[in-house]
Amino acid sequence: MMLHDVLKKGPQSGPLSALRSGAAQRFNDAGWPKATDEAWRFTNLNTLAARELAPVVDAAVVDTAGADTRGLPDGARLVLVNGMIDAGLSTAMPDGVELVALADDAELAACLDDERLLDHGVARLSLAVMASGFGLRVTGEVTEPVHFVYRNAGNDASTHAVGVVALADGASMTLLEHHSGEGDGLSAPVLAVTVGAGAALCHARVQAEGAERHHLATTIMTMADDARYNGLSVQTGGAISRTENQIALVGEQIDLTLTTLYLAHDDQVMDVTALVDHRMPNCTSRQIVRGVLDDQAKGVFQGKVIVARDAQKTDGNQMSRALLLSRKCEADAKPELEIYADDVACSHGATVGELDDNHLFYLTSRGIPKPEARQILIEAFLADVLDEVEQEELKSHALPQVAAWLEQMKG
Repeated sequence: MMLHDVLKKGPQSGPLSALRSGAAQRFNDAGWPKATDEAWRFTNLNTLAARELAPVVDAAVVDTAGADTRGLPDGARLVLVNGMIDAGLSTAMPDGVELVALADDAELAACLDDERLLDHGVARLSLAVMASGFGLRVTGEVTEPVHFVYRNAGNDASTHAVGVVALADGASMTLLEHHSGEGDGLSAPVLAVTVGAGAALCHARVQAEGAERHHLATTIMTMADDARYNGLSVQTGGAISRTENQIALVGEQIDLTLTTLYLAHDDQVMDVTALVDHRMPNCTSRQIVRGVLDDQAKGVFQGKVIVARDAQKTDGNQMSRALLLSRKCEADAKPELEIYADDVACSHGATVGELDDNHLFYLTSRGIPKPEARQILIEAFLADVLDEVEQEELKSHALPQVAAWLEQMKG
């Protein structure tokens, strides 16, 4: 399906019309990200770009993947099937959370008119072909977690869920995402988040797509004075998976922690890309990444911290560690600091290593079979960062996927 044909099926007026057409023009001009693009040099999309993927834009397609209610979380949930809300599987939002269609809400739709999305090689495609888009307006302290459940299915098809989450000043909530899918298609979700002054967001994200799918997710976030964000992301699925976060700290006294685990085997490619832009003084950011790779898998970490001239007293840290279980796998790391202020405490680093033979020998010499000893060391490598996550709801959401992957690797 040609892009101009898809555009004809979307809203022809309202707050999304100009956004979609502008994003489409940019995608038509630039095409898919290329291996020569610095931001994509570790993750090659040439095989994906060569395919004739048909964006899912018809609501009738939703029923093919959304009829099964098994595995859905209890409580407040928004279920998106092939990129569109399935009202039959979704439940009511809790007090303090308003669900809106972006086509009917110019204020929230404006959050998508952002160069971080429009200049992004994949996100602008999702903006161009999105069916409608959804928004959550959060006010007050929301004590019940909200689940976003993304279900995707189909071959030679792409899904493009686009959403906005806006926390008002002083608001708080916990957001739990889960992505799954079958077939050899593409999932390219986009999420724009604003965290108001004094607001707090706890956020866990699990990506467990099928082995043949491509998953290219983009999240942008803007944080105001005294805002707090604690994020935990786990990705284990997909043939090629890229989870990208671009975060702008536009106020003072902001605290941001983003913890990511990627677990890959066979010939999977796992890409973790993050940009934290410190624009104001007295803010703290931490990026913690752990990867485990086996067989011929490839892991990528690209992390960048920008500190503007006015962002004095910035404390920015990023650290990536990758554990290689095979001599045939590959880990690429590109941590960067771009600092224009002179009174900062910033650091970055990356390590790549194998299981310690001495540790393995110690465990096996005490009667522990080598496969079990190997598992113990892998779990200890991951527990090192998971123990630092204080929010139990985040760990309860993400850890089952980690445990499932570890169990699978025992075989």
